[in-house]
Amino acid sequence: MRRFLMRRIAFALLSVVGATAFVFALSRMAGDPVLLYAKPAGYGVDTEYLDNLRRKLGTDKPLIVQYGMWMGRMVRGDLGRTLLGERKVTTVIRQKLGNTFQLAFAGWLLATIVGIPLGVLSAVKRGTAWDYFGRTFALFGQALPAFTVGIVLILIFSVKLGWLPSAFKGDGISIKHFILPAITIGWAAAAGYTRLTRSAMLEILDSEFIKLARAKGLSNEMVIWKHALRNALIAPLTFSFLLLAGLLNGAVVAEVIFAWPGLGRVALVEAVNNNDFPLLTGAVLVFIVIYLMVSLFADLLYAWIDPRIRYT
Repeated sequence: MRRFLMRRIAFALLSVVGATAFVFALSRMAGDPVLLYAKPAGYGVDTEYLDNLRRKLGTDKPLIVQYGMWMGRMVRGDLGRTLLGERKVTTVIRQKLGNTFQLAFAGWLLATIVGIPLGVLSAVKRGTAWDYFGRTFALFGQALPAFTVGIVLILIFSVKLGWLPSAFKGDGISIKHFILPAITIGWAAAAGYTRLTRSAMLEILDSEFIKLARAKGLSNEMVIWKHALRNALIAPLTFSFLLLAGLLNGAVVAEVIFAWPGLGRVALVEAVNNNDFPLLTGAVLVFIVIYLMVSLFADLLYAWIDPRIRYT
């Protein structure tokens, strides 16, 4: 176990360095930030001012040196300041990450509540109308993109019917503001849950120990919910943790459509449009660390659930 943890931590550090270096380099391909933010007004900007601004931003040094300086500050917990407003990047991330986590958790909860029971029902009722309904739901769920689902939901439930708000988060935790964004990001996740759970349940239901349990006279409910589902949930449970991390990273589509004040919309979309590389790199770092930590936890939980797996 110790060797496995050490190996995973080493790979995680390499992933962080590789991803942040790649994003750091891409952010410089849009041009010198000095030329973007020190635009001439009236009589223009003199060379001395531009040089001072480059020294302040650190863009007067080679790219590898800039990245090394950023890594040094990152280790000390300093991700720099945003180019617009000169706010601390850590402050912006701390303010917006909670909203993103709330939306991602709502989508994950909806997908879990809908996807797993529907997958179990589809497998148990194999070949019936319930099975065809579950398979059709999984097909459309993975075929329809999130931005299409979000726009259609706004058109129906906000514009036509006027039942739900079409944008913003509302004050505090308002359930009605969560419904449409949660469905938008949880739709495809529920479809993935359904397919994975159905496949796992079909494999378990055809196994020998299930036939033995039925031969011993156990009720159908006992066989399905205690023996079959417990073993079939190993793959969906691992998938669920990776899904939560993926929704944290992928909620940006719903945040843009519904004007959700989350980290994805503010720190990724707006940072890309403004070439705010300190904020962009800091947000990417946070998303990478979250995904790697959840992935490691899922691997450890997988071994704890299934005693046949040992990390030696």
